[in-house]
Amino acid sequence: MREAVIDPAALEKLRDVIGGDPEDLAELIDEFHAVTPEVLAAMKSAADANDLEALRISAHSLKSNGRDFGAVALASSCETLERDCRNGSVEDPVGRVSLIGNQLEEARAALKETTASSE
Repeated sequence: MREAVIDPAALEKLRDVIGGDPEDLAELIDEFHAVTPEVLAAMKSAADANDLEALRISAHSLKSNGRDFGAVALASSCETLERDCRNGSVEDPVGRVSLIGNQLEEARAALKETTASSE
């Protein structure tokens, strides 16, 4: 697992919260893989339209998902974007969403490694 991308302690905490079942954790990771591309697409659309409220909502959603799975950099970038949207000042929203997209792909790859190693 890529410790720089995913915080193993966060994944362990999530595993404990759901009762320690590796299959349940794998299901949650599968759901993360299914949902996050849609959230990122909504972020891209909002950034293109300079719709800060829609961008804030999507950033908030992805931040929460990122935190749950220990994607520290992803969650941090989303938190900063969410705050900037709330404050009404977002410099280069398209570029920032692009960075978040890269961080999301890194997190997704690291989580796939986690799932593969637990099988």
